[in-house]
Amino acid sequence: MAYTQNQVYKPIEVISYFHNSKVDILKFRWDKRTYKVSRIANTWRLPDNEEGFKTHFTVICEDEGVICEISFHHKSMKWEIIQYDTLA
Repeated sequence: MAYTQNQVYKPIEVISYFHNSKVDILKFRWDKRTYKVSRIANTWRLPDNEEGFKTHFTVICEDEGVICEISFHHKSMKWEIIQYDTLA
């Protein structure tokens, strides 16, 4: 099985909610298409000189057959898709 990283680095719109210091991502819109998040597989934070820090998420979108890395920029409150791949 080959793994291909499709790097994107594009802004996205996200429907999520915050509770108890946790973020639940329901869906996101990218390139005129909506992706329903089935589950969040991983979460981590990285320092960022401009933003202070940003949180990255690996999300699984089973209905669309993709796995994506998205990030949340805490200072600007903006979301970005970093990369994606198809589920095998």
